[in-house]
Amino acid sequence: MTKKTNEARVQRQAKSDRNMNRAVVLLCAGLAAEWYLLMADRYFARGTWSQEMAWAGFLEKMVWVGLAVFLAGAALYAVSVLRVKKTWLTYLGGAAAGVGAFFCATSYLMRHVYPMGVTVLCVLVPVVLIVGIIWLFYQAEFTIQSMALAMAIGALVLLGRSYSQRVRACAVLALVGIAALAALTLLLSKNDGVLGKGGKRMRVVPAGTSYRLTLGVLALCFALVLVTMLSPAVAFYGTWALAIVAFVLAVYYTIKLM
Repeated sequence: MTKKTNEARVQRQAKSDRNMNRAVVLLCAGLAAEWYLLMADRYFARGTWSQEMAWAGFLEKMVWVGLAVFLAGAALYAVSVLRVKKTWLTYLGGAAAGVGAFFCATSYLMRHVYPMGVTVLCVLVPVVLIVGIIWLFYQAEFTIQSMALAMAIGALVLLGRSYSQRVRACAVLALVGIAALAALTLLLSKNDGVLGKGGKRMRVVPAGTSYRLTLGVLALCFALVLVTMLSPAVAFYGTWALAIVAFVLAVYYTIKLM
């Protein structure tokens, strides 16, 4: 019994160390990405005419540079994976593919969705960073709830500032994303927290988990976004309500970790 307990403790410690290392890498990457986007916001979205033109040309080139780096990284990753055993080339290829995809996608969005694309990206990167850290350290159901809350709060903030066709389209995308998370949650509840079939089964949520809270949060997010699309005056109060829900959930799941 003592031997099994020690083995379990060692495994938990090893997993905690891995997650900590991944969190540090994610944090550094997120901070670097946010710094780059803030520079774009300062000198491209809100800069002088000459600065805007210089950045426009730079972003046009970075779309193709990012695509080339992504393809090279993806090819390196695929070749190294075929060797079965992971090496430093595998991680190098994955990192290069990620960096290339980031610069290609963000450059295209900032260049062709001006200036809202820059603002959205400046908000999106910290959100992805926080959700990633939640995934590494908290329960998977809290990650699902956080993603829904982030999409709903983002939609409500945009609807509170503008009711343009583009903003309504973003709100519709948020509704689709929340609905997809609800479908995923229902699928996990039917399969006791497991995705996949046969030998490719992956446990996402611990066995015996209750999904009522997650489904309730998803329903609240969906309803508030839908109501705000019909009546934009609800946006201010809905945003505060969801922010309070997010804070309470963060406290709740932090206590569960102790």
